[in-house]
Formats: sequence, C-alpha cells, structure tokens
Amino acid sequence: MSRTRGLLLGLLGGVAVLAVALVVLLATFDWNLLRPTLNERVSDILGRPFAIQGELDLRWQRDRERPGWRAWLPQPTLTAEDITLGNAEWGQAPYFIHLDSVAAELRPLALLGKRVSIPAITLGGPSAHLERLADGRANWTFEKLAASDEAADEKPSAWVLDIGTIGFDQGSVSLDDPLARAQLQLNVTPLGEPVPYSQILGAAQGEGSGEGQVQGAVTQDYAFAWNAKGRYAGQPLAGEGRVGGLLALQDATLPFPLQVDLRAGKTRVTVEGTLTDPRNLGALDLRLRLSGDSWATSTR
Repeated sequence: MSRTRGLLLGLLGGVAVLAVALVVLLATFDWNLLRPTLNERVSDILGRPFAIQGELDLRWQRDRERPGWRAWLPQPTLTAEDITLGNAEWGQAPYFIHLDSVAAELRPLALLGKRVSIPAITLGGPSAHLERLADGRANWTFEKLAASDEAADEKPSAWVLDIGTIGFDQGSVSLDDPLARAQLQLNVTPLGEPVPYSQILGAAQGEGSGEGQVQGAVTQDYAFAWNAKGRYAGQPLAGEGRVGGLLALQDATLPFPLQVDLRAGKTRVTVEGTLTDPRNLGALDLRLRLSGDSWATSTR
C-alpha cells in the first residue's frame, strides 16, 4: 500500500513539475521568434502581404471578475503591435487595414471541448482603406481565400470559434468607389462615458411612453460618435451621429440606438431611434426627418 501511494505521489509530483515548467516556458518564451513564420503563413492564406512589425507577446494575468476559483487561474492574453494587411495589387492606398495594436484574451481549457474561446478582442488605432474599381473589383474581396473555401471539404468542422466582445479606440475608414460615385472619410471615436439613449431620444419619443420599444428589452447607451465627409453621387456629403456598442451584433433582442444627421447638397436627413437585430433588421423604431430637395434630386 505504501509503495503504491509513493508511486502515486511521485506521479502527481511529476505532473505538477511538468505543469510548472510549461507555465514558465510559456511565460518566458520570446514570441517574436514566431513572427516570420506567422506573417508568412497568414500572407499565404489571404494572398496579401501580412506583417506584425511590432512586439508579439503572451501575457498571463488573473481575471478577478470571473466567478469562484476561476478568478485565481491566470489566463493568457495575446498582444501584437503595428499590424498591417496589404492592399490589392491594383489598390492606390498604402495598405488595406492597419492596427496600432491588438489584444486577444484566450481560454485554453476550452480547447479540450474543441472550442476556441476568445472572450474579448481589443483593437488599437484601427484604420482601413476600402477601394473598388469601375470594373467591380474590390479590395475587400480576397480571391485566394474564396477559392480555397470553395475547394475545401464541405463537411462542417468539429471546432467552434466563440468570440465575446470586440472593442476599439478611435478608428477611421476611407472609401473610394467610382461605381457608387463615392469618396468618403469616416471617423469613429468611443465616447468617454456612455451617453444614455434616453438623454437624446427621450424628448423625441415622449418620456416614459416607451412607444415602439421591444417589450422587456433594455436599450443600450450610445458608445461611439462618428463623423463623415466627402462626396457621394457628385454632391458634397457630410454627416455625424452616435451609435451603440457592438453587443447588439451578438444579442438579437437588444435594441441598438442610432442617431444620424446627414447632409448631401441641399438635402438634410436626420434619423433617430433603434434597430433590433441590426444584421437582419428584425425590428425598427426610427424617426426620419427630411428637409430640402429630395434625396434622389440631390444625388442624381
């Protein structure tokens, strides 16, 4: 009995030593050594030059907001700096997408259930240049990736990708589209403190009336402010507004607040209200105001 117990204790001790050694290895490993391989692999998959030009690191820290013993278990966060995804060969912009930084929280234990769990992704300084030619080619279409998807086995994968929240700080998007006769610059800035939806729309919808609201649903506060300027259909265009956070893209029952003030030529359009399930337009509660020439006249 004592010998069996000794073997068992020795086995458990060996497993513990290996676990500690693995943690130390992961914590001290220079992840920058993987950058060339990672850059080459992603570039090959997308058919575009991809590069992590800054630091690549894996940090371990506890998440004190998790319940029970999980709050004491360190979780890894993968960070990378100065990331660039190249433009199409015919593109005019220097790149398609650039990020100052990205941080992705990981849950390793979920891999045991064939689930890639990323509770949160934070994007720092995102910027994108969208371009489309008169012949219809667009730089947001990845031909090599689409071809590989068509050639792949259609059998669904046993693995599941589970992404929680996506956050970002100030970002920008430019659009150059001759087909739509559009040249636009859009800037998005997170609000320092969320602005309650009722603060802006309460008066317009009647305080306490709750008309048009999805029963039992709580509307998000405004999370981002945006502004746009440029030209559309031959007319100068400018606009600004506010939108809710990205949570409504995951929760189809959560009303998504939207505020738009758009001016094109002599036309002004304002929209205030909410969208429920924005991806499928499950429900609309919007107030639209139009002044000046008709939109069709302004954009002919």
